Amino acid sequence: MTTSTPIVIGVGDVVNRSKKVEDAIEPLQLMLQAIQQALQDTGLDAPTAAALQREIDSVDVVRSWTWPYPDLPGLIAERLAASPRRKCLSEHGGNQPGRLFDEAARRISKGESKVAVLTGGEALASRMSQASCH
Repeated sequence: MTTSTPIVIGVGDVVNRSKKVEDAIEPLQLMLQAIQQALQDTGLDAPTAAALQREIDSVDVVRSWTWPYPDLPGLIAERLAASPRRKCLSEHGGNQPGRLFDEAARRISKGESKVAVLTGGEALASRMSQASCH
């Protein structure tokens, strides 16, 4: 059995702390922006990064507390034009990013995955801006 060494090739982080209604961004959009940043962070040219994006075979998402979605991993895959074999939405909990990261690394090391995306996002400021009385 051959093993592969998992390597993080891109990281993205998006923060929106604005409490203005016009600046509200839902978690799905924050996650997509962070994934795009991670693809840019790889340093690959645009065509190669686009090819990498199409090769995503696993999408793991930390469940959002602030925004309900019927199928968040599916929405992310669809917006990325990816066809992952694995789509997973975690339970709530502060340990979930680490758990999902560890599981993705294990799948890669076993050859069960080649390009895994792990993402999560919250939009408490955006949610609060929409709940405010005006």
